[in-house]
Amino acid sequence: MMFPLFETIAITNGKIQNLALHQQRYINSLKQFYGKNTLNIHDFSEIIQIQTALIQTQHAPLIRCRIDYNATELQVQYFAYQRKTYRTFQPVICDEIDYGLKYADRTYLNQLLQQKGDCDEIMIIKQGKVTDCTIGNLIFRQGEVWVTPDTPLFAGTQRAKLLAANKIQQRTILLEDIATFDEVRLINALNPL
Repeated sequence: MMFPLFETIAITNGKIQNLALHQQRYINSLKQFYGKNTLNIHDFSEIIQIQTALIQTQHAPLIRCRIDYNATELQVQYFAYQRKTYRTFQPVICDEIDYGLKYADRTYLNQLLQQKGDCDEIMIIKQGKVTDCTIGNLIFRQGEVWVTPDTPLFAGTQRAKLLAANKIQQRTILLEDIATFDEVRLINALNPL
């Protein structure tokens, strides 16, 4: 079975995180990828089985729930997750990248990641503007203020949550602006601010 799209959802101490944001993105992605008449929409609150997740991960405090899907079917998997620290980012210029949906085929992103050198991750620059890294959105700190690029490749749920809560702001960040920031962090469903 081919599943071209996927969602990654955090389960923290037995609680699903940002479920409504993931559900809406799933619905929007189905409509965008398969067309407006997509009728077979699954309710994530019914398909994510917390007890199964806890048993399969030996009661890990942080679980990565991966839901691969197509127009009619989906597959759910659970993995214990240990956060990693990303301290250094190598800017990589790529003007032709398009990652507006969460595609299961990450070949192109993995090819870009090979350019990271001694850094922990890459920072993708498209047409002179900072976008994302290969596994999440980026946020930058200037003093007490956190900002995120207004040109993300992919609008992540953690980014949306932080923007809605006014914990981060969005603005254009150019390649030459990177040096003006005090700190850069990676955020995604499993790595909050």
